[in-house]
Amino acid sequence: MRTLLRFLFSAIGLLVASVVVPGIHHGAFVDLLAVAVILGLLNATLGALLKFVALVPMVCSFGCFSLVINGLMLWLTGTLSTRLGLSFSVSGFWAGFFGALVTSLVAALLGGLFIPKERERPQAPPRIKVIN
Repeated sequence: MRTLLRFLFSAIGLLVASVVVPGIHHGAFVDLLAVAVILGLLNATLGALLKFVALVPMVCSFGCFSLVINGLMLWLTGTLSTRLGLSFSVSGFWAGFFGALVTSLVAALLGGLFIPKERERPQAPPRIKVIN
């Protein structure tokens, strides 16, 4: 259920980004859900690989270089979704950069509001060993 909500919030973030950021265009909301799945898959595979390869620039920039990688992932997602026949496009790197920033902010805000945090299970008190 949490995963479905995260994809829904990513799709809403993409919708907000397409309204706010010039250069990002979308069609139906169902297409945005499919684009959110594509974006999630790309971030889990290629994005993770790029963040590992670019570990030194990310450390030197205190993690700000990950914004560049996220922008590239959204730009690539726009290209792939256009080739797959989905009505979503990103016109360039800067549109992808700011679109990824807006999308992640909206998705994080919605996730913080609507997805409950997992509670820690209380640990059983330590057993006291009685020696006879």
